Amino acid sequence: MAVAAVGIVWISITVSDTRVLVGERLVRPGEQYVVEGFGDVGANAQASLVCRYFTGRSVLPTVFWYSPNNFMGRDSCPFIWRIR
Repeated sequence: MAVAAVGIVWISITVSDTRVLVGERLVRPGEQYVVEGFGDVGANAQASLVCRYFTGRSVLPTVFWYSPNNFMGRDSCPFIWRIR
């Protein structure tokens, strides 16, 4: 039964534009951290939040501006991310 539930979730993630969070990292300005498709996010003047999402077939990164109070940025990565 549990295997069937995992299979249904995996299929729904694969065929939709939904991603599930598998990891996150806070990158402060001046810290060198290169993300494919975004370059060195530590070179920015503002801290960045690097989120890694499972798409059903692979793990892809997304980068957000970091803000501890959610003003002009995010304090954590969303668990479920839908591409629009």
